[in-house]
Amino acid sequence: MEISNNLNIPEKKILIIGNRSYKNLWDELILLWTIKLLQEKKKNILVAAYDPNRLQKFLSQFIDTSHITFLSEIPKWPRSLRKYITTGKLKERKTYRKVDAIIIWGGEILTEESPNAYWYRLISTLPSLRKKIPFYLMGGIQIPKKKINIQLFKFLLKRTKKILARDKESVQELKKFWFSNAEFFMDTSFFAYDRKKPRNSSPVTRNYIIVNINYNAQKFLPEILQDVQKYHQQWYEIYYVPVAKWAQEAYNDSIYAKTIQRQLKLSDQWFKILDREKDFEYFIKIVSQAHMVISSRLHLFLIANFLWVPTKVYPYQKKILKMEKMIRSLGV
Repeated sequence: MEISNNLNIPEKKILIIGNRSYKNLWDELILLWTIKLLQEKKKNILVAAYDPNRLQKFLSQFIDTSHITFLSEIPKWPRSLRKYITTGKLKERKTYRKVDAIIIWGGEILTEESPNAYWYRLISTLPSLRKKIPFYLMGGIQIPKKKINIQLFKFLLKRTKKILARDKESVQELKKFWFSNAEFFMDTSFFAYDRKKPRNSSPVTRNYIIVNINYNAQKFLPEILQDVQKYHQQWYEIYYVPVAKWAQEAYNDSIYAKTIQRQLKLSDQWFKILDREKDFEYFIKIVSQAHMVISSRLHLFLIANFLWVPTKVYPYQKKILKMEKMIRSLGV
């Protein structure tokens, strides 16, 4: 099956919302290539983000961001609302209302496995509701079961012009639910770098593995420790990738690097941190040469698969299983 990168959205001025956009590798790659696809269509792009300055700096490594408008996302809680007001961000609501369409995107954008998913997605659309600006949903979508979420979902779909789902299961479920204008569109992180380049330049794998675990998958820690121990006993080096780097424990993968190194008594000679922020080309090169990637995050699982690197995934949410099935069916 051919994977198309033709992002067909006719409106000119497009706002992208839905992700807190803060030190999360996979969300940043999705955003990066969504922007690139829109730039190819000569669109006027706006991006709502948790930290607009930091996000612009990160993306500027890959694309010209000078013509992109970065906005502070609409606050979701009282503390962030207070900061939003005191820093003069209220005036940005006018900019929100001037767009022609909104892309609501990012991973499994609507799922009851993630608390407040519907709230997070809908809150940033509030400034646009009066103008009835059309929505486009991009990513993975699960049909809700809770009554309140069903009502929110129906409200969202009434405003949605088209859904570009990253897996066929979501497309089929949406059509059963009654929303017919849904089609498959590959997770845009698939397009975010030249996969042929590292493959052709690195035909031989190296004697190391790459590991990641996150807060939601900590129940798999004993199995992951066994995996790491097995490879270490075979004289493999261990690279650990903190995919997400929030200050909050639930979004900071770095804490598990210390846990793995301490419990397995690995010296710094055998256990290294692989930073994916400072030099992304170097990061991709290291991943492409790995003997194996072991991950609980869909983020790293997808990148490794796109680079033809053997993977072992510990799925803590349905989204990982859906994308694993999708990738296998596409032969990626």
